[in-house]
Amino acid sequence: MATKAQQQRFLNTAQEHQRGVVKNIQSVSRRHGIERAFSDFVEISAITLARLDQTQFDAREARYLQIVGHYDRDELTLLVEAFLHLVMAFERHVHVDDDGQLIAATFSDILGCIYMMLDLGNAGAGQFFTPYEVSLLMAKMTMTDAKPLIEKRGFRLLEPTAGAGGIMIAAAQVLAEEGVNYQQCMHVTAIDIDQRCVHMTYIQCALLHIPAAVIHGNSLADEVRSIWYTPAHILGGWGAKLRANDAQNGARALVQASAVAASPASGKAEGAPRQKGASQMTLF
Repeated sequence: MATKAQQQRFLNTAQEHQRGVVKNIQSVSRRHGIERAFSDFVEISAITLARLDQTQFDAREARYLQIVGHYDRDELTLLVEAFLHLVMAFERHVHVDDDGQLIAATFSDILGCIYMMLDLGNAGAGQFFTPYEVSLLMAKMTMTDAKPLIEKRGFRLLEPTAGAGGIMIAAAQVLAEEGVNYQQCMHVTAIDIDQRCVHMTYIQCALLHIPAAVIHGNSLADEVRSIWYTPAHILGGWGAKLRANDAQNGARALVQASAVAASPASGKAEGAPRQKGASQMTLF
């Protein structure tokens, strides 16, 4: 749970649309409780944004109807208004030209901030969201001045504990500041064991048009329960792109391994393929 000082800081820095989301969720929570109201809000919002994925449309639509059946008309109106506030909160941070190309962006972990404003952090489960300023600093330290290489080879980010998606948002902001179109050069795979975090990450990536596959599962146990593909992933044909890239890398690794096998056995062969470490950020 957030401290009173933390909550006040979030409230002081929140924009009007973030406050609008908080106000409406709190109103709905009077009958349903804050945990249930927020969890249902992010789930139906995620389902609304995921309708482009036709392979999972029917199951998600049934789940959507199941959730909204628990709320009366006035409460549903509040939830719809909260979603509109959320969309407008993102629009405040992103500016595009007449052709829809990104020209300026000052991103933020909007849902993570709302989550803390509602005092929903689970300290008992060790659940703490990295402050966006820290995420942005980490992204800048890793990615600044990498523009030529990223534009040439692309950029793939794996986040095994997604939270609300702050790390991915920060990476997108750094690329935008470097003049790189992250919607074309970056792909995200985000994993979290908490379904609510999966929905929050998906919403934020979807609204920022970040190509991403957001996985509900356990990264330690290699468990996958469901996968949420953002509209940018589907519209950009990223499934085919990633398969082609993996095939190319596999062929390259095979050639390298063959060269190593044919080299002298004494010591480590020069040119041997390097083992990937635990880095979360990888060039294609």
